[in-house]
Amino acid sequence: MRATVVCSMRNEGAFLLEWVCWYRMLGFTDILVVTNDCSDHSPALLQALAAAGWLHHLDCAVLPGEKVVAAKLKLARRHRSLRRADRVLVCDVDEFLVIHRGAGLLADLLAVAPDALAMAINWRVFGTAGRMQWEDGLVHRQFLRAGPTRNRISRWIKVIHGQPLAFRALGEHGPKLPDPARLTGAARLVNSEGAEVPGWGGSVYMRQLPQGLTTHAVAQMNHYMLRSEDSWALKRGSLSAVAGKDRYNDSYYESTNRNELEDTSALRHAARFDAIHAEAMALPEVARLHHLCCADYAARLAEAAGIAPQADARWCWHMGQAGG
Repeated sequence: MRATVVCSMRNEGAFLLEWVCWYRMLGFTDILVVTNDCSDHSPALLQALAAAGWLHHLDCAVLPGEKVVAAKLKLARRHRSLRRADRVLVCDVDEFLVIHRGAGLLADLLAVAPDALAMAINWRVFGTAGRMQWEDGLVHRQFLRAGPTRNRISRWIKVIHGQPLAFRALGEHGPKLPDPARLTGAARLVNSEGAEVPGWGGSVYMRQLPQGLTTHAVAQMNHYMLRSEDSWALKRGSLSAVAGKDRYNDSYYESTNRNELEDTSALRHAARFDAIHAEAMALPEVARLHHLCCADYAARLAEAAGIAPQADARWCWHMGQAGG
């Protein structure tokens, strides 16, 4: 079985390597990252990983007036890693699939409903946990407080699905526009426990599940929407790559800064993840480029704080590690 995870990124170099290692660890055979207009070192880092056979990288020229993510997913749909895939998942660099069943790998999740065309996985939204400043480290270990299952924002989903060529478009939450002539078998969508979602049939673009079908029992999509307080401040006021409008406001912060419960379920993979991460850092140029990406991010944070990068200890440290 071939499984492809697709991600749209821009200037996310500081967080890129952890995300790639995570999905490689879960058992995805192909990782496809599409970038646009990056000003950090992430394209170079992606190319180094691509040269080592760890992923595929596409750079997308987004035309004026185009919706950024839609244009990038349109390009991704034509890539061989998607066209040959048995299963496809589209998610962002701040989204980490966590599987509670079996060994916690992708095969364990798909075995819940092997005949279903698609499976919806509910978000679990993690807050800042009171962490004020960004520092280079593993996001899935720094942020361990999240909201409960029974809340509105947990109803949002990401869909992993089969028969990718039977859909005319990829969406950021799941497939869009099915072609009935190319679909084979029943077009069933289930939740991560295997319960069928009524009224889908492949034709409805779903972003949320009904409350009664929302679950984190078997799997969840850990969504680190804010990260640290200064990372959130950097995001505030910027345009959404999906909607093309400013949605990063006080209301967004209040709804996504969920810290009610401790959730350490991502830590079950510590040994497996650390081995893969160490392997990645040992690849040619990867460690140097990762530190340059972190320096780029520290420079943005310094600029937002009104200081020169050279006055930020994080920038200085990462430049030193990169040999700059």
